[in-house]
Amino acid sequence: MTGKYAVPLRRLYIRLLLAVSIPLILVSTTLLPMLHVHMETRIDSLHAEAKAVLKVGQEALTRDINESLNYALAIAEMPALRRYLDAQHASLLTEPHYSLSELAQLSNFLDTLISHYPRYTKLVLIDNQGYEVLRAPQSAETGPRVAANQHAKTDYFIEASKLLPRDLYISPPGHNLQYELFGDDVIPVVNVSTPIFSATGERQGVVLLSLNWNYLTTALYQSMRLDQRADAVLVDAQGRWLLNSATTLTLGAVNFGGSFASLAPRYWQAMQQRNEGNATVDNHLLRFQTEDIRTQSYRSLAGNIFSEPSHYPWKLGVVLPQPSWRTLLDEETIVLWFLLLTYAVAVAFGIFWAISGQRQRQLRQAAQRHAIEVSDLYENAPCGYHSLDKNGRVVKMNRTELNWLGYSADEVIDRIDYRELITPETRHQFDQAFENVLQHQKGSAECSLRTRSGEQRHVMIQASAYHRNERFVHSRATVFDLTERKQLEEKLRAQAMTDPLTGVFNRRYLQSQATIEMARARRHNQPIALITIDIDHFKQINDDYGHDAGDEVLKNFTRVVAELLRQEDLLCRVGGEEFAILLPNTTLTQATQVAERIRQTVALNAVNITEASLEKTLWLTASLGVTALLNNEKSLKAALKRADIGLYQAKEGGRNRVIVNSSL
Repeated sequence: MTGKYAVPLRRLYIRLLLAVSIPLILVSTTLLPMLHVHMETRIDSLHAEAKAVLKVGQEALTRDINESLNYALAIAEMPALRRYLDAQHASLLTEPHYSLSELAQLSNFLDTLISHYPRYTKLVLIDNQGYEVLRAPQSAETGPRVAANQHAKTDYFIEASKLLPRDLYISPPGHNLQYELFGDDVIPVVNVSTPIFSATGERQGVVLLSLNWNYLTTALYQSMRLDQRADAVLVDAQGRWLLNSATTLTLGAVNFGGSFASLAPRYWQAMQQRNEGNATVDNHLLRFQTEDIRTQSYRSLAGNIFSEPSHYPWKLGVVLPQPSWRTLLDEETIVLWFLLLTYAVAVAFGIFWAISGQRQRQLRQAAQRHAIEVSDLYENAPCGYHSLDKNGRVVKMNRTELNWLGYSADEVIDRIDYRELITPETRHQFDQAFENVLQHQKGSAECSLRTRSGEQRHVMIQASAYHRNERFVHSRATVFDLTERKQLEEKLRAQAMTDPLTGVFNRRYLQSQATIEMARARRHNQPIALITIDIDHFKQINDDYGHDAGDEVLKNFTRVVAELLRQEDLLCRVGGEEFAILLPNTTLTQATQVAERIRQTVALNAVNITEASLEKTLWLTASLGVTALLNNEKSLKAALKRADIGLYQAKEGGRNRVIVNSSL
């Protein structure tokens, strides 16, 4: 009995083993390459996302540091400070040409500036001997490093005393760090100092501005955390953490000035090996680049920037989780269930073939079923597939890509050249990639498809040539939808150009767009004008009713002004309550009329706010400066200065008025 059934049982076991293993191998060899390509696309998309996030962060850091340095230089060159130092040096503060009332006005003006710009905590004016002669705000404490208002032994005074005009010294963040009481919080500050020279070139002293480092890095941190999976990294050359104290998704709790090199040694080691690039650490993608505030890109209006060289350059980076097979399957459960179903069906048919003994019939049925499943996978894959003949005519296209385009198979296959589906702007990239397929077997292109409804889909096409008997038969192309990635890039770009509170464009967009409009005006010999606006007594509104009321005033003001402008006019918020309007194809007379209409409309529109559960009505006024852009001007800088002079004259003349300043 045993001998009789031993051989059939052994054959049955072998058939069962083959029935399980062969279908698994066949399905795996078919599906795994497709999944691998899909995984590579996800990784490429992650790299592109990291690059876009890092670019936004670098632009935010450059913008905020340059604005801080320009502000320090502007204060150092104030004529009132120079006159005060001259009077202080000559012991003439009680003389008629610099009275105590002038000193009070200067002190109050500096107090207002510091409170108006939260990026700074204090301003200190120091004479050539290191003695403090003026401080704003007046209530700010000196701190343990300075005794009896004597700054002669501090690093910022010693270094700034050696500098030339428009040079700056910055204490390295995270090193010898000071903390100050700012409101109810204790915050880290970084000292920025620059020398003051008289009109004749004599050194008069040093102005010190303490930079609120938390405020400066907030914009950088928030811009890079738009994607909740991303972690921002900013460290100096010694591995000290330079961002605010925070809890990151990857690193855990990190304190400002703490040792990033000790907390995350593998990340630090990867960043030390080169100036910029990508690295994979602990299943995360790290993209980083070198930032040095002493270089030309950070000087802005400054001459040279000095600091301790051992702390530079910095490393700016972003960390994103690397996609894995598990996360891919978790996100696309349909694919997982389809794989399990495919394997189950294939194994079931194999087992049925083994048990029934009808080997040829069962193998043929399994092959047919397998072909159906593979064909269904091809038709309903998460990416598009198509084949083209040597002339570029479509000979095959899966259902996924047909659904993207909005066509049926009968309308496309053997009827349309694929390049007709490509937008004219990206058709050159497709033609070049298809030529590479014909000549070099492979080609790829990132281009846009125009659907039947007129919409556009941004796609990546990767193609290879299929030959038979050394002759080209057709191309095989995989099409990946990049629309979401493009939308993310556009969203990040728009957020970098837009003021988040009012929704209008910011100063950076104004400067870039002005260059385009000025070139167009010169080309067509058209006039172009500029209006600058400042809301009168805005600080008093913030002080009396709070910043929420101030925000509501800004939004209402923006809405009122925007309704008075043409579609081509450009309204931008360039400061706290400061706005600018670029008026293409507009004469100075027309711009003055627009400004007067804005002034009158603002004065007639009340703003309703809520204070302590009570509704209150505020009436606003605005001061405006108007100027025309000259044909020989290449940038907006000179025109902004002229308009601001008119604006300041309107302020000094009693506010709620329009002043035209046609020249310096």
